[in-house]
Amino acid sequence: MPENPLPLRFDQDGLAPAVITDAESGDVLMVGFMNEASLERTRSTGFVHFWSRSRGKLWKKGESSGHVQRVQEIRVNCDRNSLLIEVHQEGAVCHDGYSTCFYRQLDADNSLRIVRDRRFDPLDVYPQDRKPAGLATQTRRWWLAYEWLRDNNLTSESGTSRRLRAPNDQCTPRVADELLELAGVLDGTHRHGTLADDLRLEAGQVLYWVACTGVWHGYQWAQVRPDRALDVTASLDIPSASLAGLLRARAGEVRDLAIWPEGVLLHETIALVGTCLRANGMEPLDVINADLDELSAKPYLPDIDTLGT
Repeated sequence: MPENPLPLRFDQDGLAPAVITDAESGDVLMVGFMNEASLERTRSTGFVHFWSRSRGKLWKKGESSGHVQRVQEIRVNCDRNSLLIEVHQEGAVCHDGYSTCFYRQLDADNSLRIVRDRRFDPLDVYPQDRKPAGLATQTRRWWLAYEWLRDNNLTSESGTSRRLRAPNDQCTPRVADELLELAGVLDGTHRHGTLADDLRLEAGQVLYWVACTGVWHGYQWAQVRPDRALDVTASLDIPSASLAGLLRARAGEVRDLAIWPEGVLLHETIALVGTCLRANGMEPLDVINADLDELSAKPYLPDIDTLGT
């Protein structure tokens, strides 16, 4: 241990803020608080430890996720009352699944806009906190189920298998059709029941045909990333007419397609559906899970829960 006293001034609660930055990119990853004990543990182990004010205990960053921070350098500010720690981050730092805790931008209208890609789904990394699988796991299973129907000849039992194994693309035109029906739900020109029921139904139809289109064209889950597409934030104040207009415009783009450009438009179309759901207070994961439940009921499919594991 050093012989000199610690050159750091802690506040009245014995704490000092610690700014954590990425040693390679220079990005600010997060801000936490340290006391003398957590700083000593950080220095002795080489892994960042904080003092949890809410739990009243020391905690190692990444102790539950495995996304630890290896210390490269510790600096002290001019007033000696805060720390700057450069680290090599393993995995993603934020418990929401992002590479930095500062993944949202404050816009002029005081809204928050996500400006970073999500690296992982918290429901998959912290299963002890929330039992249901998250978007990453469920959309992967969902996509793999349609790949299985394409790769196995079930044409006598499954209309989906027939379409996915057909020599011509039968799915893209249906994406455009269902986008228009979803637009009609939002602007009131296409209704069967309640707004929520119709929105859930037509959103599910768009997602089904988008998945079939992507699988027929040979795109893999990792090329489309439906989990990231559906992981959108949307204001409840977005006018339905505006969303309907976006859906109709996308339907027009889809009808004019000669080829789907590297899965980008598939991703963006899924994101548009996710926005429509979130803007109406609905969870996109619920729609994916409903489709998985229907797939699980098919006697000719393998156990859905084993797909993507």
